[in-house]
Amino acid sequence: MDAQFPHNRFNFSNLMEHLQKEVRMPDLVTDDATGIEFYGVDTISKEVFLRLLEDFPLLDTLAQNRFRLDYEAQTRLDVTYFQFEPSWVEITPGHVVVGYVGISVNTDFPLTFSRVDQKWVLMDSGR
Repeated sequence: MDAQFPHNRFNFSNLMEHLQKEVRMPDLVTDDATGIEFYGVDTISKEVFLRLLEDFPLLDTLAQNRFRLDYEAQTRLDVTYFQFEPSWVEITPGHVVVGYVGISVNTDFPLTFSRVDQKWVLMDSGR
């Protein structure tokens, strides 16, 4: 694990336990522990959303790996320019868009993830 680009830093088990009791999924779900907002939850089944919550650490790890590679590819900027955390998630049946914000710098941008051959893939973000 890289302290500058942490992996597996999210655990939504409390949120998942709460959602198991929901009869109907709302459009917006907010995780109280992280403040991450999930939009479009009602566009997919509860089971698919719960699987997404289980897989979310993997999505974030893919993003953190990209940020680390971006940092290593340059020579002049401090690591703080490449440290980001998720703020919101937009869910559609075809993909997941995660909005990242800078931890130390004022910036925000979306990253798109899709499932390809049963694996999550970070699509070309154009960053």
